[in-house]
Amino acid sequence: MKLHSFQHYSQGLETIMHDAWITTKVRSALTFAESTRGLPIHIKTHAGTVALSGRLATHKQCEQAVSLTRGVHGVVDIDASDLQTHMFTPGSLPEAPNAEEDREYGAQSSTKKDDQ
Repeated sequence: MKLHSFQHYSQGLETIMHDAWITTKVRSALTFAESTRGLPIHIKTHAGTVALSGRLATHKQCEQAVSLTRGVHGVVDIDASDLQTHMFTPGSLPEAPNAEEDREYGAQSSTKKDDQ
C-alpha cells in the first residue's frame, strides 16, 4: 500500500516538474525573441497545456506569443483565451451610445427650470 501511494506521489511530482520545465522554456522563448521581449505575458502550465495571459498592445504580438509557445518542445496545447489586446488608445475613449441624447435631455430640463 505504501509503495502504491509513493508511486502515485512520484508521478504527480514528475508532472509538476515537467510543467515547471515547460513554463521555464516558454518564458525563455518569449524573453529571447525580439518580437515578444519585455511583454507582460503570464505563463501557467498544467499537464502540458500552457495558459498565456496578459494585456498586449496588438493582435500580432498575441499571435507571435502563441507561435513561439507552440514551438516549445513538450507543449501539448495552448490556452490563449486570457491573452488580450488594448482595444483603444489612451485619450480616445468612446462615448456612450446615447451621450448626445443625454446632454440634450439635460439641457432641455435645465432650461425648463430656468423658465419657471
